[in-house]
Amino acid sequence: MPQSRQLAAIMFTDIVGYTALMGEDEQKAFELLRKNRHIQQPLIKEFNGRWIKELGDGVMASFNSVSDAVNAAIKIQQACNAAKDFQLRIGIHSGEVVFEDDDVFGDGVNIASRIQALATPGGIWISEPVHNNVANKNDIVTEFVKVENLKNVREPVRIYRVKAEGVEAPDHLTSSAKPRSISTKFKRRRMRLAILSAVIIILATTYFVNNSFRKTLKENTSSNVSGAIDKSIAVLPFVNMSNDKDQEYFSDGLSEELLNLLAKIPELKVIGRTSSFAFKGKNEDLRSIAEKLGVAHLLEGTVRKEGNKIRVTTSLIKATDGSHLWSETYNRDLDSIFKLQDEIAEAVVQKLKLKLLAVSSDTAPVNIELHHLILKGKFFHNRLDKENVAKAVDFYEQALALDSSNALAWALAGAGYVRQAYQKYIDQSEGYEKARKAAMKAIALNENIAAGYLTLGDIKMKYDADWKGAQTAFEKALNLEPSNPDVVNLNGVLDQVTGSLNKAIELTSRALALDPLRPVFYNNQGTNLTYAKRFEEANVFYKKALEIDPQFQRSHMYLGRNYILQGKKDLALAEMQQENVEVFKVFGLSLIYDALGRSKEADENLHDFLLRYRNEWPYLVAEIYAFRGEKDASFEWLGKAYSRKDSWLLFLKDDPLLKNLWLDPRYEELLKKRNLPLD
Repeated sequence: MPQSRQLAAIMFTDIVGYTALMGEDEQKAFELLRKNRHIQQPLIKEFNGRWIKELGDGVMASFNSVSDAVNAAIKIQQACNAAKDFQLRIGIHSGEVVFEDDDVFGDGVNIASRIQALATPGGIWISEPVHNNVANKNDIVTEFVKVENLKNVREPVRIYRVKAEGVEAPDHLTSSAKPRSISTKFKRRRMRLAILSAVIIILATTYFVNNSFRKTLKENTSSNVSGAIDKSIAVLPFVNMSNDKDQEYFSDGLSEELLNLLAKIPELKVIGRTSSFAFKGKNEDLRSIAEKLGVAHLLEGTVRKEGNKIRVTTSLIKATDGSHLWSETYNRDLDSIFKLQDEIAEAVVQKLKLKLLAVSSDTAPVNIELHHLILKGKFFHNRLDKENVAKAVDFYEQALALDSSNALAWALAGAGYVRQAYQKYIDQSEGYEKARKAAMKAIALNENIAAGYLTLGDIKMKYDADWKGAQTAFEKALNLEPSNPDVVNLNGVLDQVTGSLNKAIELTSRALALDPLRPVFYNNQGTNLTYAKRFEEANVFYKKALEIDPQFQRSHMYLGRNYILQGKKDLALAEMQQENVEVFKVFGLSLIYDALGRSKEADENLHDFLLRYRNEWPYLVAEIYAFRGEKDASFEWLGKAYSRKDSWLLFLKDDPLLKNLWLDPRYEELLKKRNLPLD
């Protein structure tokens, strides 16, 4: 059947204790499966449901009506609990899903499955959308259970249970309760099975520890508080308590400045801004946040600003038990803001028994207006899209108009120009030259600011193809700020584009450890692994980027590209269609339609791409032609990309979309012109 999107209620059921029983008595286990089908199939049909499939001992069904799904679940549980042969866990969620070829896909399916796994034996647990739909039904009673962070689900989910006669719903409301046994006569066998399972787990663990990718992925995504480095911290975004909500930039800025101060301490692991700020505005348990970030401590606070006065309340929290190690309230004038930042940082490091290497302790007058302009620039710069980066650059330029001797403002303006040039938001040559001037000015004014060297290295890498010059600049930045995730990441990008893929993978892993919820780092690691021809491993990282931000630019396109390279064309088409940046969506569709043999659509998308983007994106045009096998056209556009110094020539070496060109002498010649190694 053709693919269709529609709202549906998805129900998952699962037999409690079935896996253990299967290891003990296969015949009895199969008998329970038959009984389970006998109970469920007619009841699902009775309530206008659709039996989708069995998954081992589990069943997935869909319903057009939420109340039908809940009533079917009640009847199923009542029948099973009355039979006393086995128990079920049932989970239900309502949302948009994709129906295709007698199967169902989408977040709605994942959420229903996760809720089912949490449910108590004999119980029915439902998501909030289901609860809201049936709350006004007199014959259905629900009760709130808890808020849960479900795997691969971005937002926390509020979970409820259904209360009905014959449906077991224990009062303790915890999914960690020990389920009732299907049978008690196999306890000793279960113990032996548990021991055997433990041995298998140990052997499997040994294998994966020796597997380099699994080790890398574990380093990137592990987030166990009990295993977190004791000297580690995340600075959460301070909450703006001012009457003027436009002061949010100030509270964010204070948090970021504190993060940057603490990051200068070599012994202290400090999580990067992007990951820490991912929890902004979310009422999530602090211990859960610390676990996800892999830190032992959290710093949180509030900021109230009125006129020239500020009130800051801050607390240092121990992640393992949520206890406050230290808390303080500060009332200050704005012109002492830097001193206040130093005081807070000093208090934190004292509690952690560390030493703050240096504080600003600058007695010179603070230009409050300049400081605010820089904070506003950072606030908008971090949003990355065209309009917000333009706002950021404008604020940086206003700051420079106030004080042209401020090195930080020059460095940040340079970074803004690089972003605009690389993303083709402005003319590339103009953007990079403005960025170069700004970076050189920042370094001349203060050679101890890593941001200046980072911007200079970025220009030399993306625009100049001066690999040695980029390495020198990045190394200087790394020496100044070894724990800055952006510095570590760009060192990894340089290794990737010059063919040192193992080093690139290692450095990107380090960057992810410092900023574990940064989507662009997952994209970069996906690229590293793709260029190393490790496609399945690369896909994990692209999916992780999308788990963090479902619309993160290029992730759908890159994942779709890899699916094409793996021959998974239907999956590739679905990914390309979901790419939210238009230039990359049209690019991706040009590739997949050609791969599918849909020549008319492939040609139409290529024509559309040329009409709209050929001047700004010549390298992407070359990739399309190379993939289509049109070598001469591809080399023509590679020549244009080279003459225009297209930043995206960065990906030339080992580009899998250029595979049809690899053995052509013209490809080798272009690598030489770019000073790239041939091996």
